[in-house]
Amino acid sequence: MGGFLIAALVGEGILVFRSYKASKRLPLPGEILGVSGLFVILGILAEWEPGLATMLAVGLDLAGLLNAWPTTSGSSASSGQPQYTAPLPKQGPVSI
Repeated sequence: MGGFLIAALVGEGILVFRSYKASKRLPLPGEILGVSGLFVILGILAEWEPGLATMLAVGLDLAGLLNAWPTTSGSSASSGQPQYTAPLPKQGPVSI
C-alpha cells in the first residue's frame, strides 16, 4: 500500500506542476477532483490487488509526465481547438 500512496501523491504533484507551469495558477477544484477520483477507485482496488493498483497508479503518473493525460478542464481554448464565434446565418421560413 506504501507504493500506491507514493504513486498517488506523485500524480497529484504532477497535476499541480503542469497547471502552475501552463497558467501560473493552482489547478481548479474540478481538475483535482477528477484525478483524485481515479486514485480513490484505484485505492479501493488496492484493498484486493495492491500490486495491480500500484502498477495502474504508476501508469497514470507516467501518462501525466508524458502529457498523455487529458486535461479535465472544459475549455477548448486551452486544448488548442478553435472556437467558433461567428454568428450563424439567418434562414427564412422552411416550407415542407
